[in-house]
Amino acid sequence: MMLKTAARAGALPELLADAPPGIRFLSLDCFDTLIWRNVNAPVDVFAELAIPGGGMEARIWAEQKARKIAPFQGGQAEVTIDQIYASMMPEASEADRQAAIEAELDAEARHCFAFAPVRDLILDAKRRGLQVIIVSDTYLSEPRLRQLIARAAGHALAGMIDRIFCSCDYGVSKAGGLFPHVLQALGASPSAILHVGDNKIADQDAPAKLGIHSVHFEQFDADAEQRLRFEAVAASIIEPATRITLPACQPHRAQVSLRVAQDAASALGHDVLGPMMHSFAHWIRHEAAAMEARLGKPVKLLFLLRDGHLPMQAFNALFPDMKGRAIAVEISRFTAGAASFTDEAAITRYVTPELATAPLPVIARQLLFTRDEVAKLTRDYDPFAFAEKLREPANQRKILSRSREAAQRLFAHLGRCGVAQGDAVMLVDLGYNGSVQNLVEPVLRSGMELDVAGRYLLLRENFRSGLDKAGLFDVRHYDFKMLDSLAGAIAVVEQLCTLAQGSVVDYKPNGAPVRSAMGMKNAQSESRDRAQAASLDFIVSIGAGVVSAPASDDVDARRRMAAAILARLLFLPQESEVAMFGDFHHDVNLGTRETLKILDPDAATLGLRRRGVFYAKNAMRIHLSGELQRHGLPFNLSIFGTKRFGLDLRKTDFDVGAMALPVLLMDSVGGHAATTIDAHPTAEGYYRALVPIGAGRYTVGLQLGQLFDWVQIEETSFHYVDEFMTSQANENAMAASPILEGMEQASADLYRCEGAHGFMMAPPPMIAEAGRAMLFSLVFRPVVTRAQAQFQQKAA
Repeated sequence: MMLKTAARAGALPELLADAPPGIRFLSLDCFDTLIWRNVNAPVDVFAELAIPGGGMEARIWAEQKARKIAPFQGGQAEVTIDQIYASMMPEASEADRQAAIEAELDAEARHCFAFAPVRDLILDAKRRGLQVIIVSDTYLSEPRLRQLIARAAGHALAGMIDRIFCSCDYGVSKAGGLFPHVLQALGASPSAILHVGDNKIADQDAPAKLGIHSVHFEQFDADAEQRLRFEAVAASIIEPATRITLPACQPHRAQVSLRVAQDAASALGHDVLGPMMHSFAHWIRHEAAAMEARLGKPVKLLFLLRDGHLPMQAFNALFPDMKGRAIAVEISRFTAGAASFTDEAAITRYVTPELATAPLPVIARQLLFTRDEVAKLTRDYDPFAFAEKLREPANQRKILSRSREAAQRLFAHLGRCGVAQGDAVMLVDLGYNGSVQNLVEPVLRSGMELDVAGRYLLLRENFRSGLDKAGLFDVRHYDFKMLDSLAGAIAVVEQLCTLAQGSVVDYKPNGAPVRSAMGMKNAQSESRDRAQAASLDFIVSIGAGVVSAPASDDVDARRRMAAAILARLLFLPQESEVAMFGDFHHDVNLGTRETLKILDPDAATLGLRRRGVFYAKNAMRIHLSGELQRHGLPFNLSIFGTKRFGLDLRKTDFDVGAMALPVLLMDSVGGHAATTIDAHPTAEGYYRALVPIGAGRYTVGLQLGQLFDWVQIEETSFHYVDEFMTSQANENAMAASPILEGMEQASADLYRCEGAHGFMMAPPPMIAEAGRAMLFSLVFRPVVTRAQAQFQQKAA
């Protein structure tokens, strides 16, 4: 077989099997080949350096300065770490500089580890009688690099390395001429060496020019490489100390490199869900142990289906010894609410906040009224009348009686699952508010005498419940703005973690769950199943690729990593992920069959065209960042930063690059006024002009022919001013019925102005509410301007 010119991680241990005859030396790059760092980029290590203002920038600037002056001081292009620190600390004593250097080497050793596939390649080389050498572009001298390798990989592995060649010792990089020095020192011909490294120019192209056999080690596929970079970006946004005093740790890098499956669902499951679920499961075990120590009795882990399905699978995969303690229970918000109405106060606590937002039939169903009763109670669609009816003694008795029966059926369900009177239980779910726990915990304590705690992937309580709750991500680690920004799109993760069955809406007397019909598409189920299987593959292979875990791979690093992974998925999704989510629906899970699309890119595109980027601030979407991914990174970075930090940005802040549009305003008695209105860019070349018309008083005349020869009209509509910047603006918009003069409609939305007199007139709507101020909205895209048309005529 021919030697490959490029290899992924899984192929490295067998690389020598295809090596050409006559190979006597296995040559390896050091960093990102044999020795990896538990960070996104090498410079992340510098964040740990105790330098005022942050170690990264100071250390980077010092190296840049040292490299700039090195050719003039010693005639060499490469520098040593001593030269770098001399540049950084020119007034310090030699002892202080050496202490700073040792601090950097300690930080490196804390994050470095040996990559297992390359360790296996070295072992194979030794079995074949080859010498192993390291050829590295580094500011560390040979003794210092050897010592770092020994600290990261162990003395046994370091002892298998026969020679080390460092660029700073020779004054040239690999691409700049280091390999001729290697050949001379070894006294070997180029054909006797096989070199492997991750940098294509330095590790493949440079040695290949000399006749050295070379293989480019491809650490990651393009999507994985971008995901890891974006996760570091997300880490810096959600935790501003990242890359200042905290490195962007990525303990999952080695396993990501080893992933074989390339389809979008498997990549998402392995590289994204896998690390998140591993961290979550590990934390759950720790929390269970702490609860047991506090109570002095075993704790049963109740994973709330459906969203708790994957977390439970992950927990069982990671801790098979605790499999009997992890119990799947089916408690939805609907069944928890049904069992929670223990007295009139409980009914009031539930109903009062819901009246302002929830549809009355949904509230009535949650209160356990029959279909006919719901119809009678909600006939008038008047929340005040509905609330009065609920206070009637007969209706109160119905709710309380039916709720007691629902609670008994819930108790039967828990008993059927193995929960006994007086047990200690931990409710485990994705979160984010712990609504099920809020509703059901008082009932479980009084009815079954259970000790109850709740543990969640993400916990962002919107009021202090006073219950025993915690999250892998909660206020102990992050502020409310950050937690709220993640909670907004958590439905994406819920659909990836869920079980392929309908939501529980009741229980039979023996506790068997009664479920709603499942409305999910086959494509959604297939993608979710592949993603879940891949996430479990990650978990059962935890530690793969690492010879010995670095000291920085601790619980805190994995929590911060998991938070960055989640934030990246929700705010900086990739094209392949968005394509997969296009088949996903989210069910409301309130005793109804209503489902919502996870994302609708076409609707989002329409929103951008018609409302501009500020549309994103008030858009009520499940995964807005996924919908806007096709429009480029600036949109999603803007959304991410605005939501995470709660930035006070307003529509006028985005209104730049205006075009003055000539307008006539005409009233019903023949009066008119000429003015200009600024039309501001929205997206994709479209503009939006907003014309105030009072309380439906004015007809708007748009003198489009003065500006355009051809123009595309996207939308003409009327809106109430007081709701224009709210989520109701689109729902209550009224389409205009424009009248054309001197304009020809060439297609559905394309118009030709027959001259400068081309005119569009929009009479006010007939159904406007008296006294409410309105505005007219025109969304258009210039196709050929009047100036362009005149220039073309002259040119012809």
